[in-house]
Amino acid sequence: MLSLKNVVGGYSNTPIIKGIDLAIEKGEFFALLGPNGSGKTTLFKLITGQLPLQKGEVSLSGQSLPSFTKLEKAKKIAVLSQEAHVSFDYTVEEIISLGRYPHQKGFLKKLSKEDWNVIENVMEITKTKQFQKTQFRMISGGEKQRVLLAKALAQEPEMLLLDEPTNHLDIKHTFQMIDLLKKWQQTKGLTIFAILHDLNVASLYADRVGLLHHGKFLEVGDINTLRKEDQLEKVYEVQVKTQSHPTIPKPQLLMTPNYVQTNEWRNFSESFSIEQNEKYIHLQFNQPLRTISNGVIGEGIQWIQHFCNFHVEKHYHCSEPDKDIRNWMEEYNIPHHQAVGMMTAVKLEDMVVCTKRMEDISIMAVVTAGIGNAVDISSKEEARQDVKIGTINTMVFIDAHFSDGALVNGIMSATEGKVKALQDLQIKDPLSNTLASGTSTDSLLLAVTQQGESTPYAGSGTLVGKGIGEVVYEATAKAVKKYWKRVKVNDIS
Repeated sequence: MLSLKNVVGGYSNTPIIKGIDLAIEKGEFFALLGPNGSGKTTLFKLITGQLPLQKGEVSLSGQSLPSFTKLEKAKKIAVLSQEAHVSFDYTVEEIISLGRYPHQKGFLKKLSKEDWNVIENVMEITKTKQFQKTQFRMISGGEKQRVLLAKALAQEPEMLLLDEPTNHLDIKHTFQMIDLLKKWQQTKGLTIFAILHDLNVASLYADRVGLLHHGKFLEVGDINTLRKEDQLEKVYEVQVKTQSHPTIPKPQLLMTPNYVQTNEWRNFSESFSIEQNEKYIHLQFNQPLRTISNGVIGEGIQWIQHFCNFHVEKHYHCSEPDKDIRNWMEEYNIPHHQAVGMMTAVKLEDMVVCTKRMEDISIMAVVTAGIGNAVDISSKEEARQDVKIGTINTMVFIDAHFSDGALVNGIMSATEGKVKALQDLQIKDPLSNTLASGTSTDSLLLAVTQQGESTPYAGSGTLVGKGIGEVVYEATAKAVKKYWKRVKVNDIS
């Protein structure tokens, strides 16, 4: 729909935009990205005609854009710039009604019933109707931006040009505005060309992005362009880390500051405290650790400072165990937003703590174990419905620096250590009578201090991976033996 061919231009004889080629299709959401000074606003003004082209061509649907009359252009394109300045003291409703001007007929250009229907509709969907009779100068910057968006939508354009449309908006209204634009794109075939500062917002909403660098496109592509960390660091001159959004398949970016973290770790053995009673085990570190876990809360990869294992009765059943754990943590003044929480029906006094040092790396495993739910994962027996006391909860703490891949390696090493302990102890799945690989409700945590040189590997073929496996093997074996001893005593009694 919009085509730029070898566009060159700027504010003087020295061009800021240095030969841009771009084609935007009808119904597409295109985001123009780049730091201040890269030429985004200059390119925007060249497209809208606010600045003359020094070279090249801008065309709309195959027709040169300068050849359109102002009225023809207004029927095709609406523009929303950063500035929320209005020269005259209009009301909100009057400003929005100006968007209908290109569609009005006759010499006097009166608003028709259809015009008013459109105006009412855009005021409703942009949530500006509540102050429609208020003078524009009396509303806030964010409200002014929504009013000018309503005016642009009232034009019913085929294409909307937006220069940092969320500049004055808080998070709530930013998402409301772009959700609205996305809906119009999808339902009305609206084509959107937007300058955006927020790379994460661009990733969530745009179909394609263009990365502008010193007046030229470094790359134009789909949102996976935003996964290229080296390229983004070159353009924005900050350290960038990309990750996937947790619920939709799109990248999100994290910026790393240049300041040096001054907090220093004490000796690993002095960096935490353990509180143990009949209700819970609570390990608190003096600084957050990088974690990977399948805990009831605090699951996934996180930064965590509190690590808890709560005792529940053997017949405990709840549809919302995460809610219970949060309530318990609140009761015991443990901040659940900074915690991993597990559950077990075994006696917490049977907790086992094992430590190991591999060269300059300290490793500690904290395990509680019950084997009433022992399962051979390879067995063809159906999963049991009757849950007995029997969960192996394992927490492994390591004074080392792991990549995310090494965290996954470490979880594998810990699992291998646990499974080997169960096999050597001849723990069996009661349904299949074959050697068990774990229990049906195991929880596992790996937490690292992120001190020292980063390692990308922690599998069984590495020194630290072997250390993880060995300490988990030892702790699991001791915890199971404690469980056996308690079960035998209870049977006798």
